[in-house]
Amino acid sequence: MLGNLIKYEIRATRRIFLPLYGLILVFALVNKIFISANYDEFGGSVPFTVAMTIYVLLIAALFVMTLVVLIQRFQKNLLGDEGYLSFTLPVKTHMHLDAKTIVTVMWTVLSLIVAALSIFLLAVDANTLQQMREGWPSFLRAYEPFGASFYGVLAEVIILALFSIAEVTLHIYLSIAVGNFSSRHKLLAAFGVFLGVSVVEQVVTSLLMNAGVRASIFSDFFVGFGSMRYGWDASAPVLAGFLGVQIAYTLVFGALFYFFTDWILSRKLNLE
Repeated sequence: MLGNLIKYEIRATRRIFLPLYGLILVFALVNKIFISANYDEFGGSVPFTVAMTIYVLLIAALFVMTLVVLIQRFQKNLLGDEGYLSFTLPVKTHMHLDAKTIVTVMWTVLSLIVAALSIFLLAVDANTLQQMREGWPSFLRAYEPFGASFYGVLAEVIILALFSIAEVTLHIYLSIAVGNFSSRHKLLAAFGVFLGVSVVEQVVTSLLMNAGVRASIFSDFFVGFGSMRYGWDASAPVLAGFLGVQIAYTLVFGALFYFFTDWILSRKLNLE
């Protein structure tokens, strides 16, 4: 049933994201044509300026829309009029939360990929491609001495990035769910909750960091990774451990946001 919820969520949001992705890539190519032609062949710099402005606005709109859709889908589909229908489905409450979180992470990652691809299209030329082809073997050889530890650290970085996106998403969901208790100005109340929870999270982070510094937990990281004379063999295990702590920390906060949101939706939900 979770798969069906995910498919439904994708169908409900793809009509926003897919056309936006297409426009961004089209305007990236248009701007690339202007850049390659040195603007003059197309009547001067005004068309290029207009096209580049639209491209920049589309990139900004992409990430704004990701946030807007995240909020709108949760607010309307679970806490608004659609909530009556959503919660009559024969699924557990947490599955709605699972589906929306997974799809939001998916669109966020795709948005980052599309933005990066469009920038690559703008920047790449024949010389760049030639340099990439020639430099790729050297790049691979440069990382051969690092061995499997390099790919382990890279995997941890990717996992941390995905978990961080999920944690922020769940943070927003929790804020909206708590803000829904307000009889008026629900979104304003949700924003206040978001700020309050952020302050608490920062305080906890600071306390843990200070405790770690006093206990010299992080000294190995700064010595082993910060000093190049120790080399990758010395720094990789420390960096991997540091990233592992960050992943665990993100998981703890994400789990708290998740379970509190699920508890509110399951036990305290008040649809008006």
